[in-house]
Amino acid sequence: MTTVTRHFLPLAFCCLLLGGACHRAPQPQKIGVFADTNRGLLELTSYGQQTGMRTYGFGQAAGIPEVQRVSLFFVNMPDIKITNSKIFWLSDLPRSFDETTQAPLKIDIESVQGNMYRIVCAELEGKKGAVAVLKIGMPLGTADRMYLIRISG
Repeated sequence: MTTVTRHFLPLAFCCLLLGGACHRAPQPQKIGVFADTNRGLLELTSYGQQTGMRTYGFGQAAGIPEVQRVSLFFVNMPDIKITNSKIFWLSDLPRSFDETTQAPLKIDIESVQGNMYRIVCAELEGKKGAVAVLKIGMPLGTADRMYLIRISG
């Protein structure tokens, strides 16, 4: 066994055991919004669309993934307004949501590579039994979106 292999195998084993300690990231060419969860890296395709200046409709949202834990989010979209991103914690999913009625959770945004960003929200740690809603400011001419993921109890 080489020195590299001898040191790599324990590290790889620890990453498998700890799960969330080694974050998975989508391939740089994969466009979309992703959540690093206890079920692995999930692409989020269910979202509410902007219906007014600060209101969003969730009536068409279907197929919301359900997980036990979200470590962080990856957003890989060209020309988005990443600084407009927010995460909300909603106990239930209303048909319509006004983002001025609830304070967003604190987030940290890091540029990963090209159009890819990592969004970390330490306040999601330990939260259960509700929906995490990730607002993404879309490019000019496209309504902003709120991506949904249910964190079960």
